[in-house]
Amino acid sequence: MALGRRITRALAEVDDTGMWMLPFAALMLILMIFFAALYGFSTLGSIEYERAIAMLETADEKDIEVTDTIREVMLAGSLMDFIERRNLSAVAGVSISPLWIKLELSSPALFDSGSAELKPAGWPILQELANHQKRMGNVLIVEGHTDNVPISSARFHSNWELSAARAFTVLQFFTGEGIEPGRLAAHGYGEYRPLYPNDTEEHRARNRRIEITIPRGEYRL
Repeated sequence: MALGRRITRALAEVDDTGMWMLPFAALMLILMIFFAALYGFSTLGSIEYERAIAMLETADEKDIEVTDTIREVMLAGSLMDFIERRNLSAVAGVSISPLWIKLELSSPALFDSGSAELKPAGWPILQELANHQKRMGNVLIVEGHTDNVPISSARFHSNWELSAARAFTVLQFFTGEGIEPGRLAAHGYGEYRPLYPNDTEEHRARNRRIEITIPRGEYRL
């Protein structure tokens, strides 16, 4: 009996002192679910999600904002489809967020080494983008990027100059396709905004790129 009373008393003490574990465990579970939900929301920039949201917004098709949203989603989807059809995933990619659509192109796909002359192989995807933009009012921001291997030629004295010249070449291509100059901007960043450390040839190749950013929503014209 004495042993039984001791066990009962010990269990009671554990219950009294360990009750905090229950709400703590519940809190940890809630936090885990919360962060899992945040992770899920972080991936909602996908075309599928954006297309679903755009369809929900079509309740009033006369709404300019709704129409622009649908066009933006169609643009991103069209670029993705184009890249897939042409097997360009190794040199081109599209990302979308509530604030922008971004087309990233490998510089070698558009330009020869040390050159700012656009290769004909790069025309089709730029034309695909331009064809959509003719029906839209968004700004296009073209950015040129290089690796950190020094360049010095008769025309370009630095990577900065080369990246800027390439960005302006793409900008001029868009004006030739009928995009209003007032909607275009070009920047050359040289080697100063790399995606990866310039420590391997693969990383340097990824850093040599053209990025075309299309602001959305209140950031469009």
